[in-house]
Amino acid sequence: MPLFDAYIFVDWSARNRKSPARPSRDAIWIGELERGSASEESYFRSRDEACSYLGQLLLHLKAKRFRVLLGFDFSYGYSRGFARCLSTRDEKEPWLRVWETLDELVADKDDNSSNRFEVAAVLNRRIGGRRRGPFWGCPVSRRIPGLSPRSPGFPFAAQNELVLNRLRMSEERLSGVQESWKLLGVGSVGSQALLGVPRVHRLRHHAELSDCSKVWPFETGFTTAVTPAVGPFILHAEMWPGIVKDDVDVMMRSRKNVIRDQAQLRCLCQWAATKDREGELARFFERPAGLTDEQVNVCIAEEGWILGAT
Repeated sequence: MPLFDAYIFVDWSARNRKSPARPSRDAIWIGELERGSASEESYFRSRDEACSYLGQLLLHLKAKRFRVLLGFDFSYGYSRGFARCLSTRDEKEPWLRVWETLDELVADKDDNSSNRFEVAAVLNRRIGGRRRGPFWGCPVSRRIPGLSPRSPGFPFAAQNELVLNRLRMSEERLSGVQESWKLLGVGSVGSQALLGVPRVHRLRHHAELSDCSKVWPFETGFTTAVTPAVGPFILHAEMWPGIVKDDVDVMMRSRKNVIRDQAQLRCLCQWAATKDREGELARFFERPAGLTDEQVNVCIAEEGWILGAT
């Protein structure tokens, strides 16, 4: 029995202006596949447009009582200790405190302009005091107090005697991964996470979707029984495009008119649907090998895990 009836993956972007009208790379793409149908990819010029589309799509799939796997390509969590650096309040789980904090601070307008660098500077002042970190990377043309264009070095010593690692446990298992603290430059993913986490938070707690939504592994734990037997149900899971790199390379060689972002999403949808149909997808949601009980608890409470990091 497959776990899902539909698969949706999002190639996110932190671009500070609207993307070109003509579909292009390094913009927002959404790939979707309903079981038994062909995959489709859609291009969006702004984060507002993409999330509005996602909201309507999820409502449509909920009405069909589908179980949906929804994944974005940025980090859903930060290295151990980040939540405690921000606040000592413990009435909520660390991951949720971080999500709510980012949702409160981030201003992301419909023209794609945002305050992500200013938010990073605010977080740095809370965490590092006079030390500029752990977030780093900003345009050379802009001087933002509290945010350095260069890495502060890791492990990073916070002002409350906590130490933040450069990478999460799941990221340490993947090659070529850069830290979520890096906001600008080749391979950077930090800006995507700062702007993306609030969007996932709102989708998860959407008034008409919250009753059938959960975030893996924060709310589910590590388990092969990650979905109910019947829908509607929406599982939010951080995804890793590298899991289909070889398939994308083959597609790019054979189809010259396909944009790589688009090819990546098509391959991800097909990968998930195929693994699910063959009964192999469930193992990607179970407890990762080699983790101690204490490390598992850290991942579930704060760091999260990447779908595809084994």
